[in-house]
Amino acid sequence: MWTTFVDGLAALLAQLATWLDGSYGLAVIVLALLVRLAMLPVTLRTAEQGWWRQQQLLALKPKLAQLKQLHAADPAARARATQVLYREHGLAGGLGSGMLLALVQAPLAAGIYAAIRQGIAGAGSFLWIPKLGRPDAWLALVVGLLSFAALLLNPAMSEQTRTLLHWLPVVISFLLVWHLAAGLGLYWAGSSGVNLLQMALLRRRVRSRRR
Repeated sequence: MWTTFVDGLAALLAQLATWLDGSYGLAVIVLALLVRLAMLPVTLRTAEQGWWRQQQLLALKPKLAQLKQLHAADPAARARATQVLYREHGLAGGLGSGMLLALVQAPLAAGIYAAIRQGIAGAGSFLWIPKLGRPDAWLALVVGLLSFAALLLNPAMSEQTRTLLHWLPVVISFLLVWHLAAGLGLYWAGSSGVNLLQMALLRRRVRSRRR
């Protein structure tokens, strides 16, 4: 079943390349845009829910501090009281929608990457990239800049909360694409572009809710 799934995606990429005047690189970008834009309503809603949950947790910080002080000698009682407080405010634990979305996306992303790896063996150049089967440092820089821009637009992170840990995904994106075949990097670039759009839309929604 997995092989059939990957082969189907590879055939779709080949067909896209045929429609796009033989450009496999452009076909990869178009596929990335189609997949991410199709999922945008779900991913945007999940991101907004995550932002709202974060705001609720920030509002509960004083009460959580009180519970910590009240149950300083009994961690188990503190954990129970914390769970009760979360339930009272609709923040009960469990597998969040973000995790569920990631579990759904993972097989799709793995299949697309496998299909691209099949296709780039015979792919040639695209834009400044001489061969899609080899890494490209400039493409890695483009992905890094897109990730950086999305980080700046993320309403969940103010200037005060942007720590080195939050900058880590930007560095990881750059380093991974730097070592990946450029064909895979192009898919990452297309996805990062839609992620940038998602952050811009999320920022707009957050501002409208704060008014």
